[in-house]
Amino acid sequence: MGLPQIAIPEYSLKLPSDGKELRYRPFLVKEEKLLLLAMESEDDTQIMTATKNVLKNCIFDDINVDDMAIFDIEYIFLWLRGRAKGEKLELKYTCPKCNSTLPVDLNLEDIEVTKAEGHEQKIQLTDNIGIALKYPNIAMQSKIEKIDSENEVEIMFKSIQLCIDYIYDNETIYSNKDHTEKELEAFIESLTDEQFKRLGTFFETMPKLQHKLNLVCNGSVMKEGKKKKTNCDYKEEITLEGLQSFFA
Repeated sequence: MGLPQIAIPEYSLKLPSDGKELRYRPFLVKEEKLLLLAMESEDDTQIMTATKNVLKNCIFDDINVDDMAIFDIEYIFLWLRGRAKGEKLELKYTCPKCNSTLPVDLNLEDIEVTKAEGHEQKIQLTDNIGIALKYPNIAMQSKIEKIDSENEVEIMFKSIQLCIDYIYDNETIYSNKDHTEKELEAFIESLTDEQFKRLGTFFETMPKLQHKLNLVCNGSVMKEGKKKKTNCDYKEEITLEGLQSFFA
C-alpha cells in the first residue's frame, strides 16, 4: 500500500509585467534542497538552473520561464518562498554607529514591483523611426553580467543590443531575430548621443522589486558580559532592491 499524499495548496498572483494571472504552489522540501545545494556550490550557473527548475516545478500554467522578465521571476520567487515559510520576512541589519543588531519585520503583501513614471518600452528615436525593447530575462542577464568591461557605455551598448525586440519605421517592423548582431550593432552605433541616452533611460526606469524601510536603532550591546543600552540615535531610510535584499 502506498503512503498517503499530502494536499498542497494552490495560489494565484498577477505578474507585474503584464497583469497576467499565474497559478502556483509553494516550494516544498525537495525544491528547498535543490536551492540549498546550488547555493552551497557558489556557482552562478547552478544557482540559475536551480532557480529555473523550482519555478518550473511550482508554476501550474504553461509559461516559458526562460523568457520571463527578471523582476517577474524575483516577484514570483518571493511569493513561493513566502507561501512555504510564512508571509512575514525577518531581516537583520547591523547599526553602523554602535554595532547593535537591528531586526526588521516585513510583510510580503507590502513588497511590490515599482515602475518609474514615464517608463516606456517603445522609444521614438526620430519622427518615423523607433525601437521596442524587451526586459532582460535570465539568459540576457547572465550575458550582461559577463560583459568583460568596466566601461559603463560599453555595458549599456551590449545591454541595449541584447534587449532589442524590434526596430520600426512608418512602413516596416524589423525583428531582432531577422537581423545579425553586426547589423544591430551598426544601428546602435549610428545613433546620436541624445538618442542613445534615451535608450539608456529604459534601463534606469525599468520595473524593480523594491521596498523602502526605516532603520531605527534602539539597541544594546554586550559589555563585560552584560547587555547595556547604547542610547544610539541612528536612523536611516534604506531601499531594498532585488531578490537577495529580502533575505539579508
